[in-house]
Amino acid sequence: MTLDLQIGDAERRIQTLRRDVFIEHPDAQRIARQIESALRGFLAAKEVGHPADARGVVILGRSGTGKTRSVLRTLGALGMQPTKVGDYPRHHIFVSLDDRVSLRRLRLLISEQYGRTPRSRDSAGDIWRYVAEFIDRLETRVIVLDEIQHVRTAGPQDRQSVRDALKSLVQPQSGQVVPILIGTPGFAEILNSDQQLRRRYSVVHMTNLDPGADARRAIQVLAHYAKKVGVALGTSVQTRDFAERLLHASYYALGELCEICILALSGAISAGDNVLEIEHFRITHAERFDCIPELNPFIAEDFANIPTDEDPEQ
Repeated sequence: MTLDLQIGDAERRIQTLRRDVFIEHPDAQRIARQIESALRGFLAAKEVGHPADARGVVILGRSGTGKTRSVLRTLGALGMQPTKVGDYPRHHIFVSLDDRVSLRRLRLLISEQYGRTPRSRDSAGDIWRYVAEFIDRLETRVIVLDEIQHVRTAGPQDRQSVRDALKSLVQPQSGQVVPILIGTPGFAEILNSDQQLRRRYSVVHMTNLDPGADARRAIQVLAHYAKKVGVALGTSVQTRDFAERLLHASYYALGELCEICILALSGAISAGDNVLEIEHFRITHAERFDCIPELNPFIAEDFANIPTDEDPEQ
């Protein structure tokens, strides 16, 4: 069965933004520095044959701040492009956790990224033995564990066993890697509960955008995206009032702000408009959330009092 859909130039132009463009931000730069530093130390130790602990990196922030995108962009810049089962080498793998966190579940999810589904009788130790073989044979240097905050919901025994596993990942042994943990701020509770774990990981806290300090940055982000797809900015999207509305609509999170800009540009391009105005943002927000005008920050007079999305994992 073939889908009766025609992909046009508008969709292709927008996808180039999602694939290639990321606006530089101090938090993203700090993530890049920490990951590069951890990898340099890890690879140097391997090169000289010196057994040493690796150093992991923890990225914490609210949803929409650009944590995962920053990590993947950094790995790509370091030559670690995404791979799939069967590829060689596999310098990094990406694992997204769920709320069924246990040591066996963690290792099962890693194993599945290598194309092997454990047997029901395999213990966590059994699973790790062949995962470690994959890591060494396929030259895996980094394991990214996304949504790491789910460890908080595990029972006391599972939390302890996962904490121990996160510590062992960096120790010199078969299967040693640089682990990168991505999650919401609630994971700090787990991280700070074990001094050994805390010492083995560098932490980057993603900050929220500030309506006073980042209004200009918001316009710069929009202008950067618009230039990439050949759309001009109208006067209505170059004011401080618009910037504050855009920041509020994005919940003061950089990743969400970028997404809103892309969606508005997509709407403008699809409509055949070469100039982007606030009306494109109003329409996009209304269609995205099916909200009444009073709850649309791009039209409401009292937009600052519209509730923002509060991440429950604070």
